[in-house]
Amino acid sequence: MAGVVTRRLAPLWLELAVIVILGVGLSVAMNMARQEPVPWIVDFAALDKRDALRRGLETIDPHAAVTMLGKPGVVFVDARTAEEFSMHRVAGAKNLPQEAMYGDLDAAAGNLGLRAEDRIVVYCGNLLCDKSKELGEALRTAGFTFVTVMPEGFDGWLAVGGPTEGGA
Repeated sequence: MAGVVTRRLAPLWLELAVIVILGVGLSVAMNMARQEPVPWIVDFAALDKRDALRRGLETIDPHAAVTMLGKPGVVFVDARTAEEFSMHRVAGAKNLPQEAMYGDLDAAAGNLGLRAEDRIVVYCGNLLCDKSKELGEALRTAGFTFVTVMPEGFDGWLAVGGPTEGGA
């Protein structure tokens, strides 16, 4: 056995590190080769705006919405539940919970004094809330021409310092 050469194997952690690096590198290369690469960071605001546009709705950011507050013919509609609305809301907003679209939406909108010619700005809780888009789409279908959705919702309104009513 004198002349037998033994090969020293790389430690297991080094082999695993090489495999992981190769795997990540190949994944990145395959993603970049795709016609529509998967984004590295999800932009929820852009996704919400795209979804609203697909539904035929205009969107407005909270900064622009603040400038519309109090103008004639502009009505802010809160699509959250009555409990959420009673706790804290955009100043002067009216509550039309998203669930109202499953009942007599025309009657519910009429009870709030909404008119077909009003500019309606619908909002809900935040970027992850779809109630405003669903209610906005239902209002458009019901004949309200000027429906705009604020995808950032009440959280976005608070972030820009928009006037509020209700709790803290």
